Amino acid sequence: MHDPFYDFFPKREPVALISGEIALVTIDLQYLDAHPKGWVGRVADADGRPELLNQRWEGIEAILPKIRSIQDAFRKAGEEVMHVRVAYRTKDGRDAGTAFMPSTDVEPLPRDDQDDDFLPEVAPVGDEIVFSKTTSSVFNSTGVDKVLQRMGIKHLVITGIVTDGCVELSSRDAADRGYAVTLITDGCSASTPEAHDDALDRMNDGGFIGLKTAQQIVEEVLALG
Repeated sequence: MHDPFYDFFPKREPVALISGEIALVTIDLQYLDAHPKGWVGRVADADGRPELLNQRWEGIEAILPKIRSIQDAFRKAGEEVMHVRVAYRTKDGRDAGTAFMPSTDVEPLPRDDQDDDFLPEVAPVGDEIVFSKTTSSVFNSTGVDKVLQRMGIKHLVITGIVTDGCVELSSRDAADRGYAVTLITDGCSASTPEAHDDALDRMNDGGFIGLKTAQQIVEEVLALG
């Protein structure tokens, strides 16, 4: 959906990448919610309706090699690669935001230790920074803002899941705090293609959050060197 308010102004142009001021942030690609054997998949299985998540798993499988190619480009160029995951301080997740997860008394299944683990295809390497959150937006339950400021990061390139949830809220919070934000269209996914496309349209309306493909960002990052 397009807001005609933006028709009164020129659309913002994508922000150029500047070495030392950019970071790749990958959101929630962990067993918990990004693997059929993780907690989300186990909930669907227990409910007897695993097919409802078929498009979710297909979308994640499609973006993993794209994200890995971006991670490799950032690493080769010596730019920051960061990772965000859901990780609770309590076994029942009672420290999570109530707008983020169901209340503990209605959750059908417990989480297990592997749920916190990143998918191996896009897992952290070396001392890459990991932020563990208990809210949809990484900005609301971690020190990410302070860390980025101390490191001089001004532009976030964002990938991960889900486009219309944690990716969108983190992207909007980043933009509200003055960061340039570029979202990778084929490096994010949602539970349905329609939800993914709708979120991209809304975030790019007016150009406040930029959109690029994985190939575009890889070429731009490698050109920095």
